[in-house]
Amino acid sequence: MGQLSKLYRTDSDSIEPELRDRIDKEFLPTLKNLSYQNPRLVVVFSGGNATGKSALSNKIADELHGIVLENDAIKRAILRIWPDNDRSELNPMTWRYSMDLYRRLPQLTSNGLIIRDGIIDWYYDRILPIFQGMDYGLFLIQYDISKEKAAELIKKRGDTPTVSVDRLLIQLEDHAIHQRRFRSEYAANIVLGEDDMFDYDKVVRRLRRTLARLVTKNG
Repeated sequence: MGQLSKLYRTDSDSIEPELRDRIDKEFLPTLKNLSYQNPRLVVVFSGGNATGKSALSNKIADELHGIVLENDAIKRAILRIWPDNDRSELNPMTWRYSMDLYRRLPQLTSNGLIIRDGIIDWYYDRILPIFQGMDYGLFLIQYDISKEKAAELIKKRGDTPTVSVDRLLIQLEDHAIHQRRFRSEYAANIVLGEDDMFDYDKVVRRLRRTLARLVTKNG
């Protein structure tokens, strides 16, 4: 696959077993709800830096017993192991580990409700086939906000330990490219705009109904 935008990466998604096992020991114990049973459904987000995805992900996990997989949490685990890690290697290492983790989920947990706390638009065609191949359904939460509002939210939140405001602002043009590409192929289950982006209860209600249908369908 060629470079689809200026900042698009084409890193390998394979990881050395020793590296994977070391990160597993640090990261997996931080995950909640591993022993809960839910039907297989992956929740993903289209668009929306600094729109409260993590708060919504955690609410879903608390109320519906899902498992939150967040790239920033993986990065923090890696930095706890290797605090002097070269930051230029942090994103590729996180990518390789997360892709390997997705493939292993059925062996690691009986819980099929996976909340991927991150923007799916850029690499959906590499990530979603993994879940589709393991018979996960898809629940898509889409944020429709203006570029100006997105920039405002990013600046208001400020830098985080793993990404700066400047980097996120630079990415906005590329975000638009990948959003168009992704949304031409996938329809949202629920759309949040500037007036209701923090209406988490609405999302949980819709998702609860989807899970109930899956339970009934699977008998």
